[in-house]
Amino acid sequence: MKIIKRDGREQDFNREKIVDAIWKAVRAVGGVDKSITEHIADEAIKKMYDRITVEEVQDLVEKELIERGHAKTAKAYILYRAKRTREREARTELMDCVGKIMVETNRDNANIGESPSSKMLQI
Repeated sequence: MKIIKRDGREQDFNREKIVDAIWKAVRAVGGVDKSITEHIADEAIKKMYDRITVEEVQDLVEKELIERGHAKTAKAYILYRAKRTREREARTELMDCVGKIMVETNRDNANIGESPSSKMLQI
């Protein structure tokens, strides 16, 4: 099975990443039984197909948690997912700003090179 990452790259599916994400949500609400985590991951994986996106996997996990009566864990999973989305967006915004600054400081000057440290001095 292949998973399509957010940036479009394709990778082999890794069940352990799903198990770990669910386990973090279970622990966040005080859960201690990892076998539930394994079971929910396996049930979500049964509904997947050969090529699936990260977002689709996460949606399936959320649905599985809710359908199996783990509303608190589902909420923790959803909140963590939202937090990670905000972090990704912030990093993207930051890199866009840095890119603009780098273009703005790209002036011809024989005394200043193009190394990162030279760019920092220009900024």
